Formats: sequence, C-alpha cells, structure tokens
Amino acid sequence: MSALGLNDHHQTNIVQYLRFARYQRGQRLKSVLGCFDDIRDSRLKDEANFTIDEVEDLLADLEENVRTEVEAELINGAHTNILLLRQLFQQAEKWHLRLSADVSELENKALLDRIREFEEAEFSGAGADARPHLAPVNDTGSTELLRQEIGRLHVQIGQLEERLQDAQIEAERLKTDKLDLARQLAQGVKGGDRLVRDLEKELERMRDDRREMRAQHSGLGPDEAEDELSRVRALLSLAEQELELKVSQTAPFRNLKQMLQKKNDQIKDLRRRLAQFEDDDEDDD
Repeated sequence: MSALGLNDHHQTNIVQYLRFARYQRGQRLKSVLGCFDDIRDSRLKDEANFTIDEVEDLLADLEENVRTEVEAELINGAHTNILLLRQLFQQAEKWHLRLSADVSELENKALLDRIREFEEAEFSGAGADARPHLAPVNDTGSTELLRQEIGRLHVQIGQLEERLQDAQIEAERLKTDKLDLARQLAQGVKGGDRLVRDLEKELERMRDDRREMRAQHSGLGPDEAEDELSRVRALLSLAEQELELKVSQTAPFRNLKQMLQKKNDQIKDLRRRLAQFEDDDEDDD
C-alpha cells in the first residue's frame, strides 16, 4: 500500500488533485494580494495624510475586496470537490456499487495534519521515505459489496460459458441430425416412389375387380344388386384399411414418423431450456 493507504494508481490521482488544488490556491492568493496592491497604488500616497474616516473607508474597501476573493475561492473549492465526487460515484454506479462518505472525518485534525505532511513531502522534493503513511480507511462495507459483485460476476460468467458450450454441442448434434434427416428423406423419396407405384397398381386392381363384379352381377334384381353393392363396399373398405396398414408398416413411413416425433421432442426440450434461461436472467436482475 502507498503512503495514503491506497494503491499506486489511486495515490497518483490524489497527487494530481493536490497539484491542481495548489495551483488554484496560488491563483487565489495572488488575487488577494492584488487587492492590497490596488489599494496601495490607487489610494495611498507617500506624503498623504489620512483622517480616521479616510482610513476606515480604505479598510472597508479592502475588506470587501478580500471577502469577495476568499468567498469565490471557497465556493469554487466546494464545487470542484463535488465534481470530483460525481466522477467517483458515476464509476461506482457502473458496477452497481453504492459509495458512502463519513463527513465527520473531514474535520479530523490528526488526519488533516498527516495529509498536510504528505503534501509537503510530495512537493518539497523529499524522497518517498519522508512521506507519512496513513492507515487504510475503514471501508469494510463498500469493499464487501465489491467482493460480492465480483463473485456474482464470476459465477455468471461461468454459467454463460457452460451454456455456450452446451449450445455448441447442441448445434453440432443438430447439424448431424440434419444430415441424417437429409439422407433419410432421400431414401424416403425413393421408397415413396416405389410405394406410390404399388398403390397405383393396387387401386387399378381394385377397379378391375369392381368392374368385373359389376359385369358378373349386371343381371341381378334390385334387392340382390343392393346386397351385392353393400358387399362390394365392405370389401373396398377392408381393402382400403389393409392398404393403409401396409403404408404405415413401410420403412420410409416409420422413419419419417420417428423423425417427426424426435424433432417434436427436441423442440419441446429447447423451449423448456429457453424458458429456464429467461427465468435465470430475471432472477439475476
């Protein structure tokens, strides 16, 4: 730790601010001394004699000028400190931290004396050994908040890395499934063509059977024709059921059905994981 109980980076910023404050203080002192010079050059003469009233007027003017300069310096110093605090608070808010300050410590004479000694040692050309060392400020609360935030961010980063790895594995698996599906679809198209040809032959055979039965029973009476028509319809219905059963038992049909079921399961799983991911993000917020 540095002489102020801060790291080197923060102490460097302190030194820069002290340099700025010393420059501003020097400018204000010049302004105050200028007030005396103005009175001396404009109102005082080497051989002049002043009455009591004239001296009081001189002192009143000098008092007003000095008061104005000192007040301007105090106001400017307060506003400068506010701007500095604003920078620190903005940086802290980016990390979701809440800083606090103990105003009573600003009147701690022992610490103020140590700061004065540090400034004198810093700007007098003395070595680092001559600088006083301040104990670190008791900022247990803010430090603990910072540690908690860093720990939370580490956990969140680890979770995101795991999810990214899972997503990459899932993408590779889906890519492989896509290639398999393309091959199975190609095979299914070929098998489907054969199936269509078989179905067309089966339908043509059924039409031939129906025409043959009509030709055989064209001489039947109305009641017999109605019974025969019912029987033919029952045979057609049975043939259609057998045909549907044959289609459902073909390898391309079973493969396509299995692939559709598998994809539906994958979609349900991805939706579930996405919902869980969104819930986790809401909990983190």
